[in-house]
Amino acid sequence: MNWDRYKQRIVYENGEYHLIIYLPEDIEFSKEFGDVEQEHKKLGLETYIKKVYPNLKISSVRFMTGSLIAFQLILNPYFSTAAYGAVSKNTSTQQTKRIQIRINNRYIESDTPPVIENGRVLVPIRVISEFLGASVHWDNIDKIAIITKDNKSIYLQANLPQAFINGKMYFLDTPPKVINGRLMVPIRFISESFNLPVNWDNASKTVLINSDLPQVSDYVVKKGDSLSVIAAKFNITVSDLKKWNNLSSDTIYVGQLLRVVPPSVIVEGSGPSLEDIEVIPYKFDTVLGFTVKYYEGHLGSYNSLKTYNGKITEVATFSHGMKADGTLIVDYPQNEILDYSQQQGIKSLMLIHNAQGGSFQKTLAENVLENPILRDKLVKSVLSEIEKYGYDGVEVDIEGIGADTRAEYTSFIKELKAALGPKGYIVSATVPAKTADYINDQWTGAYDYKAIGQYADRVVLMTYDEHWSGGTPGPVASYDWVEDVINFAVKEILPQKVVMGIAAYGYDWTIDGKNGKAVTASEINDYIKRYGGKILWNDTFKVPYYRYKDEKGNDRIVWFENAQSTQFKLKLAKAKGLQGIAIWRLGLENSEFWKGLSPK
Repeated sequence: MNWDRYKQRIVYENGEYHLIIYLPEDIEFSKEFGDVEQEHKKLGLETYIKKVYPNLKISSVRFMTGSLIAFQLILNPYFSTAAYGAVSKNTSTQQTKRIQIRINNRYIESDTPPVIENGRVLVPIRVISEFLGASVHWDNIDKIAIITKDNKSIYLQANLPQAFINGKMYFLDTPPKVINGRLMVPIRFISESFNLPVNWDNASKTVLINSDLPQVSDYVVKKGDSLSVIAAKFNITVSDLKKWNNLSSDTIYVGQLLRVVPPSVIVEGSGPSLEDIEVIPYKFDTVLGFTVKYYEGHLGSYNSLKTYNGKITEVATFSHGMKADGTLIVDYPQNEILDYSQQQGIKSLMLIHNAQGGSFQKTLAENVLENPILRDKLVKSVLSEIEKYGYDGVEVDIEGIGADTRAEYTSFIKELKAALGPKGYIVSATVPAKTADYINDQWTGAYDYKAIGQYADRVVLMTYDEHWSGGTPGPVASYDWVEDVINFAVKEILPQKVVMGIAAYGYDWTIDGKNGKAVTASEINDYIKRYGGKILWNDTFKVPYYRYKDEKGNDRIVWFENAQSTQFKLKLAKAKGLQGIAIWRLGLENSEFWKGLSPK
């Protein structure tokens, strides 16, 4: 069969790789597979997998129709051929000869020698990275390493079979591990990630890396080239060239593309599905929880703070609204949250806003910001209220202002910092998400990331509401969109000043995008009990969703966040070196939401 015509994905579960083949839902399954004996199916698939996935030992093949497993084949164990660069599994030989590393003809020594795991050479990450000219940040608590070289950032974690390169996920056939306090990583992964050729000399048990060779993985055949000429140019053998490019003869032609480094042990994937991903707790310098109080006795945020206080480092109370005269009005004092935060050593920020009647008031905020006298009055009001209630600083959440207010908004942040900074108070600005600086955009143009980042102590990105209840259905925050926002932000603002927002809610629409409404995590669980069905996973957006038919017969779809989707975002924030995350808001989330966060 021609398996290439079907969408495929590799998943890693319990130390084994599995191939998923997605079949059309209307396929005549018996016609495709029913007349073929199981052993013949296995043989055909094994032949195909050896050709397409030569570097992996795949344990089973699952055939999916929609979200259901239609058929599964358990493959013969260890049928895959050894990948190029894999070390022979003759353990007695391995133990008698020490593995060596040679970079640019220089042998590298380390207090922890290289080891062989699953046929791969693992080396101390700091030693190898420094000799390759890369810098390494090591988080000893979570056993996370971030390697940076040129414009490339690589994120690795002990015992995790996935890695991130500039936020993009890759699968590893051998995960990093800690030995004698050193993080050991597959050397080919690091080297080829930086586009450096790697070779293995089995006789001397030596890993060879030569950064002086042309840093390319493919070569276009030119006039006068032959396999021997190309092999000499890249310090490889003709047999290697033929093997890596599936050549049966020495004949090549001008313009032909040849691979000149061995196939990587990295298998790029679209990421684990809902059932595949292992949730790993992460710790950040800042875990900010926004709190609200809509009426006396409304204690949802307070109860959440008490339940998850061990994971929260700061709160921002949505409590102080702007008035037209430049003063502030207290919506509902959040004294219980302030008192509890102080008892628990959690910082508290007074959030000022321009919301009235459930929406942000554009004209109100613009009139105050554009008037230097009113702006100064607002700064003094902020300082007065901070000192009155005992806050640690201010969170500015002024939304919906037009692009013409860009300079005035920046001036306000600058003036706040000048007034509050000398007294030791924090100035933090919450700003809309954007992927480029469209200065005339009427939603984001007023927020000059670079200037705000210069004056504010930190900047909180509202990396949510990519889709909202009043628009077309879609993810609250798809992975690629969040990554694009962060990539732009860290070009304008120091990463250690940036905080990534995460939504603790979802949106529920009819399929045609009408009658949208916000929903909480607990409400989604109620939906499942009431309407049946199950939570589905979109691997493109890396977020969950749920479909159901309501009492009126309307087909509806809910997009939201859960432990799995936030896990991708948390890894991204770590990989980008951000200060932390902010949750809008406390009281909407449930215990599932918090699984990906470690105690402070």
